[in-house]
Amino acid sequence: MKAKAYVYWAALLLTTGITSSCKKDYLERKPLTQVSNDEYWKTADDLDKYVLQFYTTFPVIESVGSYTGLTSWDAVRGADTQISGTASTMWNGARAPVTSGGNWTWTDIRNVNTFFENYRKCKDPFERYQQYVGEAHFFKAKLYFDKVLAYGDVPWYDKPLGMDSDELYKARDVRTAVVDSILSNLDQAIVYLASLKTLPGGSNRLSKEAALLFKSRVALFEGSWQKYHKGTEFATPGADHDKYFRIARQAAEELMKPAYKTGIYTSAGPGEDYNRMFSLTDQGGNPEVLLWKKFDRTLNMGHSYQIYVSDRTAGIAVTMGQVEHYLDKNGAPYDYMTLSKTVKGSKFLARIAQDCDPRLSQLIWIPNMVMWDNSYGKGVFSKPFLDKSGEYLNNTGFQIRKGNDPKDPQAGSGVAWNTNSITASIVFRYAEVLLNYAEATAELGEAVDYNRSINLLRRRSGMPDFRVNPDPYRSRYADYGYPLSDELHEIRRERTVELAAEGFRYDDLRRWAAHKLMAGKRPKGYPLDLTEWTGQKINYQVDADGLIDPFVKQLPTGYRFNARRDYLECIPTNEITLNKNLKQNPGW
Repeated sequence: MKAKAYVYWAALLLTTGITSSCKKDYLERKPLTQVSNDEYWKTADDLDKYVLQFYTTFPVIESVGSYTGLTSWDAVRGADTQISGTASTMWNGARAPVTSGGNWTWTDIRNVNTFFENYRKCKDPFERYQQYVGEAHFFKAKLYFDKVLAYGDVPWYDKPLGMDSDELYKARDVRTAVVDSILSNLDQAIVYLASLKTLPGGSNRLSKEAALLFKSRVALFEGSWQKYHKGTEFATPGADHDKYFRIARQAAEELMKPAYKTGIYTSAGPGEDYNRMFSLTDQGGNPEVLLWKKFDRTLNMGHSYQIYVSDRTAGIAVTMGQVEHYLDKNGAPYDYMTLSKTVKGSKFLARIAQDCDPRLSQLIWIPNMVMWDNSYGKGVFSKPFLDKSGEYLNNTGFQIRKGNDPKDPQAGSGVAWNTNSITASIVFRYAEVLLNYAEATAELGEAVDYNRSINLLRRRSGMPDFRVNPDPYRSRYADYGYPLSDELHEIRRERTVELAAEGFRYDDLRRWAAHKLMAGKRPKGYPLDLTEWTGQKINYQVDADGLIDPFVKQLPTGYRFNARRDYLECIPTNEITLNKNLKQNPGW
């Protein structure tokens, strides 16, 4: 196995012969030739190169000039905790039926099935290529989970189909059967993948640990979906949600054993560790990161992340709904709204940074923090970019800092596109495992070992150990519209804090059937202090509480999520015309 194969996913794809032609939908393409004939599959190296194509399906920091980045995924997908300059169509009922395209494409699944149809032709000993078989099982699971997230029931295919295959016209399989097949593939991946302790290249390539984490994620999602959507059109009749919670807990508990090379990143102390972890250019020695992508300026592999968490915003901002999840430094609920009546603007930011969980001031910028200090000069944050627009816009007052490195040569740079950032892109980190374990165990009504799970995260940030708080402010930011125990509320709070701006929120809201968090409501910002903007033009209205109300014109009556339709995507109507056995998702 070549070390670089574990490092530069995109660069190696250019050398494998697997090009963008593999991205056409299989219904529109000619059968594979070079990668499907008997000549290709003879060596372990052939299998290695083939599976590399699937690494590009992971969400990572984008290349230069096409920023989506670590901290924008929640806003792009749709969340109550993070927004962009335009209200998300995912939650305002504005999506229209689609005729073609969307996520209903099957090329990657066809390609991974091609691997399974051919890999046994390899003449090398199985020990030489079992890692790649494990990766193929993992990617089949991942690609299908992406489909389940979007559509629920989907057809399961075990082989690459030809243009005349009858199976092209099969009905959708029940989602629980598909999820069970996904979990079965992950079990195979866990058997074949090497552990991080023995894997050449380490956490730049899929490992047994990464597969265990993903198994816990899949099972937790399905258990929650079946429990909280029970009795609706979206649940599977007769599904056993506890079965999936048990699987989620077991997978997490396995990875929590001392035998695995996992842990929580610590370096500089509670005031910096959380932010610093996301600013590293090399995660190879970090026991918390189970899979990451490396960038390299010498290979022209970089991105623009650091400039967007220093000098710009990409139009993405954190909301008061996120901020209200943070406890005070004593571990008690904090009354943000009473404070906002008398303390506003930059003083409000400084006060909550002083009073609350240190992860809050590592997520957002606080006045007098150094944004960059490098060859470009020195920049200090004074107040949010409320007076700017486009990629400089901040429309809530809570401006994202997470992952910033002031010493990075790109931070604050006016020549960002020529000085690429090489901040590593984290795909999987161990913190999620601890949160998955705690939630699944609590959902089962069993005792959670917080010292082995959430308390590790709390202690990293200098917070007191986990305790169940009766929260008098809960109805403001965490009213799900159904009864929820104080313990599960606190676990969900911890998840929202620890995984802030990492792309989990949209799927969490959907699996928790949490549309009432936003139904008829608008996301809000911080308490505006107009005296800070004398002589500067800003165009924001405030609500009755004095909070910035950025979507008052876009959403005059609040989000209009259709709870009987919008939890799943529309299957393209052209596909239903072609295949009479396909049934449309509810409400579409």
